[in-house]
Amino acid sequence: MNVAVIFYSLYGDTAALANAVAQGAEQAGAIVRLRQVAGLAPPQDRWRAGERIRATGERLASVPLARHDDLLWADAIALGSPARYGAVSAELRRFLDGSGDLGGDLAGKVACVFCSPSSIQGAQRAALHGMIASLLRHGVIVQAPARAQVDPGTAAARRGSPGAGPGGPPGGLDLVAARGLGRRLALLESRIHG
Repeated sequence: MNVAVIFYSLYGDTAALANAVAQGAEQAGAIVRLRQVAGLAPPQDRWRAGERIRATGERLASVPLARHDDLLWADAIALGSPARYGAVSAELRRFLDGSGDLGGDLAGKVACVFCSPSSIQGAQRAALHGMIASLLRHGVIVQAPARAQVDPGTAAARRGSPGAGPGGPPGGLDLVAARGLGRRLALLESRIHG
């Protein structure tokens, strides 16, 4: 089975989650294409903004850009975005809006969504819902995210965890949950179409 993990990441958090989702899918036996969505600003303009953005750009330079052919190649799709004040990143939104010409070619494929944490209450949930809506218009079967992925603050409070500690993942990212998401996506695809 083929899994496309497509994401946009400016600071690197969503890229870290995308890598973990890809690892989980590979652990379940999938062939994975990890792809990033092109930025809207020229790289030299984005990189002037700060050291972290520049370092992320350099780290992601070897990750190919996503194309709509990647959606057609895949049996299962994972989409990732930062939670931009409760919206999908403009870069991923542009990529998804441009996929309308695929018509019903994605119908019946399995997909999941993920996004990096946001300090704004409800922003992550709204961003996930935005990506899900884009997938549903194509007739894609969407695997619902686990509650911990939709509302990580509540999940951390239930576990009694204040977030990432020293040596933990950046920004409190739950890479274990992201790997689990990729694994569940691949397993669901094989159950449905296997």
